Amino acid sequence: MGIMKRQAETMTNRRSWGQKSNSLGGRTWPIEVIVEGDTGITQRHQRELDKKSVAKFNRQVRAWGKMVNGALVTSIGQHIDKDVHLSSSLKQNYRHYGKTVRAGEEITSIGFSFAEEGIYVHLGVGRGYAMEGGTRIITKKTNRDDLRKPKDWFNSVIRMHIDSLGEIVKNYCGDLYLNASRIYINR
Repeated sequence: MGIMKRQAETMTNRRSWGQKSNSLGGRTWPIEVIVEGDTGITQRHQRELDKKSVAKFNRQVRAWGKMVNGALVTSIGQHIDKDVHLSSSLKQNYRHYGKTVRAGEEITSIGFSFAEEGIYVHLGVGRGYAMEGGTRIITKKTNRDDLRKPKDWFNSVIRMHIDSLGEIVKNYCGDLYLNASRIYINR
């Protein structure tokens, strides 16, 4: 696959992020893992001809997503005292190059969407607290005690489970790899 073709496919996938429900203040938060590889359209077509293998791969990826979703709900229960609707808003998204996965197509990205309070809790920001240049600062005028602390409810769970997803992808096709640069909530 040529460099221009790869960039075009990557941009197609990036455009779909604007349609996801993960947004905060008008900006999107693409929380997802992308399955990539220098295999080209011909190799992808050859893989998708083996319907049983594709179906098995998709089942395994969906099972991984369900397992991680359960672990995230448990993590929310451990880290967050007052969970109003964060755990119920947690959902998995499975895409095929930015589009809904149809029968016979392999899953190329796995994402998680949740209420924006999840970002606030993870970073330890909110009313009276803000992030500037990766540093959490107090912006409130009264009671300047530092009461909010970051609670790593998301990244730690993903770090624990990302290797098993890598094994699933490697067993499906050794030429594919995971791009996990967009799955973590950055500080």
